[in-house]
Amino acid sequence: MNKLTFLKLFICYSHKDESYIDDFIAHLSPLKRNGLIKEFYDRKILASEDYQDTIDDNLNNADIICLCISANFLSSDPCMKEKDTAISLMKKKGIPVLPIIISDCGWLDINDISRLKALPKDGEPIAKFSDINTGWNDVYEGLKIVISNENNLKEIKISDKFKEFLNDSELLTNAHSQKEKIFIEDIYIDPELIKYNNLGGLDRKINSNLLIEEIMENSKILIAGENQSGKTTLCKKLFIKLREINLIPVFIREDNNRYQGLIINRLKKAFAEQYVDTSYDSIKKDKIIPIIDDFYMALNKDKIVEDLSDFNYQILVVDEIFNLNIKNENTAKNYYQYKIKEFKPALRNELIKKWINLDEKTKILYDDNKKYKTIDDATEYVNSTLGKIFSSGIMPSYPFFILSILSTYETFQKPLDQEITSQGYCYQALIYLYLKKQGVKNDEIDTYINFLSEIAFYFYSEDLDELTKTKFDKFIHEYQEKFNLPVDIEKLLNNLNETKMLAKDSCGNYYFEYPYLFYYFVAKYLAEHLEVNKDKIANIIANLHYDENSYVTIFIAHHTKNNSILDEIILNALLMFDNYEPATLSKKELVSCQSPIVG
Repeated sequence: MNKLTFLKLFICYSHKDESYIDDFIAHLSPLKRNGLIKEFYDRKILASEDYQDTIDDNLNNADIICLCISANFLSSDPCMKEKDTAISLMKKKGIPVLPIIISDCGWLDINDISRLKALPKDGEPIAKFSDINTGWNDVYEGLKIVISNENNLKEIKISDKFKEFLNDSELLTNAHSQKEKIFIEDIYIDPELIKYNNLGGLDRKINSNLLIEEIMENSKILIAGENQSGKTTLCKKLFIKLREINLIPVFIREDNNRYQGLIINRLKKAFAEQYVDTSYDSIKKDKIIPIIDDFYMALNKDKIVEDLSDFNYQILVVDEIFNLNIKNENTAKNYYQYKIKEFKPALRNELIKKWINLDEKTKILYDDNKKYKTIDDATEYVNSTLGKIFSSGIMPSYPFFILSILSTYETFQKPLDQEITSQGYCYQALIYLYLKKQGVKNDEIDTYINFLSEIAFYFYSEDLDELTKTKFDKFIHEYQEKFNLPVDIEKLLNNLNETKMLAKDSCGNYYFEYPYLFYYFVAKYLAEHLEVNKDKIANIIANLHYDENSYVTIFIAHHTKNNSILDEIILNALLMFDNYEPATLSKKELVSCQSPIVG
């Protein structure tokens, strides 16, 4: 176990009670000598230091705050102001706040204080003890427990594998032309969010770096976002920030099981994978924060919400057009709603600047003017490609699409043989880039693309999430009977595994690491085999309410040049609500409506 660092203890008190504070400091000596705490109170301020700034700085950075409560404390405006700050820090950062009752007073009538567990035991005032040392020793023992709990939480370590996940930029990992690997920390910019009120109306815009404070204040939040808007990346950043303030986030993402079974079992399993040398049951529930990604996929949302009710803090992540759809309206209102916004010009510029500065050559060889020119050119190209110059855009300005455009711009100086005019071209460009970075020759790329299309359709037609070695060998045998394979199969599989396009687990099973690449290649296969798959395609288009079908359809529209397929997609969209009566927004209709997250 690593050596513990001391905890910063802030003591808030009235100067009229200074004799009590001297006794308190004396009783803290064993904790100080053992390196467990370092206390601060205003008598420690040096003559040269700014008095109020020093107090504020130490209060805001405290690990534990002690409020020494007396009539003198309650009548002091500065003390009550510090109390308010302490309560705010408790809500925003989970800082323990301990009321220590010095003498008889009306502290039970102060709601912020009375709801906290006070010391000595049962809130018995220090002044009432026949021997005040007994009272202070009771405080000492109570404080020791808090210190132990805080240190135990600080000592909990995230597993190495999960650390990798938290910093994994997924499809953008190999997207930079001058950097071998890209991590989230290399490219992350805090997105803006829209906060909605309980009536579904716009409340205000906030930067996501303030989301921790929102969580601490509002307890249960719902984050919505479009496809590739950065929902999972935001979850990763929230996980890291929550852990930094000594809370225990547990991240769960949908795994094709639609969140069936007990959510608590999923939490325990995820906890065991994300933390080391600690049991789930040893952590108090008020310190655990479930982060549920892809919650909109859950089959029984009401049951999950009910099972999560014991957790003070929760983060649920949904898609853009999601209505919480929880039958209990009072429960639904407990969730504060936020939506991830597209990057505005200032954020796009910040992201582009960060991307360009990843190139060491740019940082070292370019003067400021050349750097600015490079950034300006890249920004103009991105805005033009997104369609932001003359309209609201043909693609959403989320980091994934911005960086995909930049990646192809740098690597090819033009995006393959055509303009990037859809999300599909972003994926196409990244696939080409990844293969080229892996050393795949231009005349071999079609072999890789064909292999991925065939195996993706095999997954799809067999309704599989992974291929066991037996099934994989069967597929390879059938593939080699159908196609000439000019590339060594082991080399091909190794390159695909290295790029994470087709991954292999420790049991030798193959799977698609990224669902969107799977949908891309399934759609490519279908688009190239229209005649034999007409019924399949018709069924997909007729059932766009299923996420998998909608994603595959998006990519079919990208791959096909067949107007009849595109016409069928449009016709299906026009007829989708043909059997429904138009809404009149009457009082009767609105009674059962909840406040959805809307654009």
